[in-house]
Amino acid sequence: MLSILRKQAGSWIIKVILFAIVVVFVFWGVGSFQNREANKVADVNGEIITYEAYRDGYNRLREQYRRAYGNALDEAALKSLRLNEQALDQIVNRVLMLQEARRLDLQMSEKALDDAIFQIPAFQNNGVFDKDRAKLVLGQSNISTADFRRNYREDLILDQLRALVLNGIDTTEPEAREWYDWYGAQVDLEYLFFPTERYQDISLTEEEIADYFKANEKQYLTEPKVKVNYLFFDPNAFKSQVNISKEQIDEYYASHSAEFKTEKTVEARHILLKLDEQSDQKRVDERKQEAEKIYKLAREGKEFAELAKQYSEDSSKDQGGYLGAFNKESMVTAFAEKAFSMKAGEIGEPVRSEFGWHIIKVEKINEAQTTSLEAASDNIKQKLIEEKARELALKKAEAIYDTLFDGEDLSKAAQTHEMSMQITDFFSAQGLRDTTLGNPQKFADAAFALDKMAISEVLNLENGYYLLQVVDRQEAAVPALDAVKESVREDLAQKRRGERAKADAEACLAEIQKGKSFADAGAGFNLQPMQTGFFKRGGAIPKIGYDPQISAAAFELKTDKALAEKTFEGRDGWYLIQLKERKPPAGEEFAKEKEAIISRLTDQKKQSAFDQWLTDLKSRGKVDINYKLIQ
Repeated sequence: MLSILRKQAGSWIIKVILFAIVVVFVFWGVGSFQNREANKVADVNGEIITYEAYRDGYNRLREQYRRAYGNALDEAALKSLRLNEQALDQIVNRVLMLQEARRLDLQMSEKALDDAIFQIPAFQNNGVFDKDRAKLVLGQSNISTADFRRNYREDLILDQLRALVLNGIDTTEPEAREWYDWYGAQVDLEYLFFPTERYQDISLTEEEIADYFKANEKQYLTEPKVKVNYLFFDPNAFKSQVNISKEQIDEYYASHSAEFKTEKTVEARHILLKLDEQSDQKRVDERKQEAEKIYKLAREGKEFAELAKQYSEDSSKDQGGYLGAFNKESMVTAFAEKAFSMKAGEIGEPVRSEFGWHIIKVEKINEAQTTSLEAASDNIKQKLIEEKARELALKKAEAIYDTLFDGEDLSKAAQTHEMSMQITDFFSAQGLRDTTLGNPQKFADAAFALDKMAISEVLNLENGYYLLQVVDRQEAAVPALDAVKESVREDLAQKRRGERAKADAEACLAEIQKGKSFADAGAGFNLQPMQTGFFKRGGAIPKIGYDPQISAAAFELKTDKALAEKTFEGRDGWYLIQLKERKPPAGEEFAKEKEAIISRLTDQKKQSAFDQWLTDLKSRGKVDINYKLIQ
């Protein structure tokens, strides 16, 4: 998380960046209440994890998965991920690590903490820390400054702990070569494919369909659904009550000066010749000579963008090396110093950074500017109106909430306060599609967390505030067979097709094992052998697709034992495979990939070592878990 905060550009994508920040708060409530014993989920060496802390962790982990996979992740998929165990493991591991950090007396000074916080892009305006912006960002997630500092300090201390544990772990060149030879090997397969779709003559009786449905009822469960009454507190409805004075506008302008300053930026293209920081002087000089040749071509009038497409080793090469406009702080020092010392249209001599040798062409210089108070006044006024209107909407929502009791009919409150009651149709946890709600998924999550007739706390969504009440609930249930008969029929038919494909594949394999050739055995089932072409470990198999089981088996085959001794189930049928040819990786390519391989293997070693260290730490401690509370 910290690496994301430190390295990413300071774009105003608060939701994305904040999510990384907010994750640390899954651990609130660990060991912080006197009445914890009654609802403790775990005891970690005497430090209690409350149910509230676990539930916060669970909800945020679920939200993380939903952000990553969207509507593809339904409740069944979420359950299969065992998020309850994942969430608790994360909290327990953090507590154990913090306890170990205290034992080792690892600390973080106030100055070091401040310096780290100042570097968080979400808290910056034009690359400079902005206190007001930081408060706004934290406020949008209901995080106090004190709580954020405490948890961020812990994260930095855990960084120290990790560095201490992993100190000295590295990968040698022989290890890298061994991995290169193993991973870079390629195989070419010959295979026979028995597609399930060829078995269309499946006949099913009504009794068989009924029996299959009865044996697989859970597969056809309906989704739980709720129906909600809600009050919406629209900030736009309060704008007419807001008056903004000139003094307020002047005060905002004075206290948010950084917001109205546009720093100097440069638009440029570059050509990068990559160079590892640990390269010897000979390699450094070789790459510099290559860069100087390209620089000479550019100075002689060759189109810079075309040179970038031909020679650059950076991801911007497809755009002719174009980097867009950037400020000085967003680039590494050597690159920035060079670019900001040049004139528009100028091509600079090669300059070395930690990434390699750069040839830079400055396209345009945008000088720093400050928007005047007069020019900014209208925008400031509109912003203050929106902020104040939102405050008034929240104030009214909280005032009404304070008068309510769980179980009370929310529609009565709507009548008392002369508000319009909104009513939803029944919807599932993933099935709310009402875009007028600001954030339908967050609305649905809040609804499903309520018991029937319970009233939510004030819910803050993008377009305003809400009070929800679940007025009806439909639990998951087994439908009548008639309602899903066609789905059941197709599922059973597909199962039978798969069984027949498997039986034929196994019969064909038996023929080959008795001495028939691959081609002759296939001909007996009206199939011809196909060839994949060469492929490496871990990737997709040509003509077959991504299939780890077949891929793993393929690399176990040898010239003297070319036939796989079992059949393999693919997505659309069954396979028989045999090795046609194997070839080692190109030896001369190792030198080019060596540094990247060493870096990747070292990262893997470190992760494995840290996981083992954490397992050992846990085994030495005393961790008691109340599994009943997390089911």
